Amino acid sequence: MSLSDSFPEHLRQEFAQRNLKIGSVIRVYVQDTIPPKEKRFILVGQSYDKLIFATIFINSEINPNIFPQQELRDLNIELTTKDRAYLDHDSYADCSNIKKRNASWLLDIISIDPARVIGEVSEDDLKTIREKIKSARTISPALKKTFGLYF
Repeated sequence: MSLSDSFPEHLRQEFAQRNLKIGSVIRVYVQDTIPPKEKRFILVGQSYDKLIFATIFINSEINPNIFPQQELRDLNIELTTKDRAYLDHDSYADCSNIKKRNASWLLDIISIDPARVIGEVSEDDLKTIREKIKSARTISPALKKTFGLYF
C-alpha cells in the first residue's frame, strides 16, 4: 500500500489535473523504447484540443549507436543534477524526437500513482528545450506545429 492509497480518488484526480502540464517531468514504464523500460520524460507541448501531449525522453547518456552523427548528438541538452531534484544523475534531454502521449492515459497513471510526477523543469530549461526542438530537422514541421513548437 502506497501513501497515495490513503487519499480519496477525487484528490488524486485533482492532483493529476494540476500536475499534467507543459514542463512536468513524469517517470513511467514505456513500451516505445528497445527494450521497454521505465523512463523519465518531459511534457514539452500540448495539442490544440488538449488531448495529446508532446514528450521527450531524458537519457542518462548520449548513446552513439542511436545518435551516430554530430547533428543528432547536438540535439541532446545536458541536464546536471544541480537544482534539478527530478534527476538522480547528470542526464540529457533528447530534443531529436517527440513522442505523443494521450492526456487521458497520463491522467490515469498519475491518478493511480501520483509519485509518477517527479518534478518540473525550470522556465529557462523549458525555453532552451523548446528552442532546440524548434530547430530540429529530425522532427517534421507539421508535428511541431501540432504542439506549438514551430517558429
